[in-house]
Amino acid sequence: MSSTPVPTVARIVHYVSRGSADGRYPSTCRAALVTAVDEAGQPALAVFSPEGFHFPGPLPHADPTPGELAPGTWHWPTRDGGPC
Repeated sequence: MSSTPVPTVARIVHYVSRGSADGRYPSTCRAALVTAVDEAGQPALAVFSPEGFHFPGPLPHADPTPGELAPGTWHWPTRDGGPC
C-alpha cells in the first residue's frame, strides 16, 4: 500500500498561479479544490483567489524538490512551514 496521497474529487490542494507576464503580479499559492481527475491522474481545479475563481486543468504535480514551485502546477498543502 502506497503512503503517497493521490488527487481525488473534493480534496483540497494548492495551485501555484502563473503570475503576470510583466511581473506586476507574482506567482503565488492559492487554495484549490479538485473538481475532476483525468486518466493520467492529473486534477482539474477550482482555484480560490481574492480576484475570483479560476478553473484550470488538468495540471501537473509540482516538483517536490526544495525551492520555487513551478507556476501552473499543484501540490499538497504543507503543514511544516514549507514554500506555501
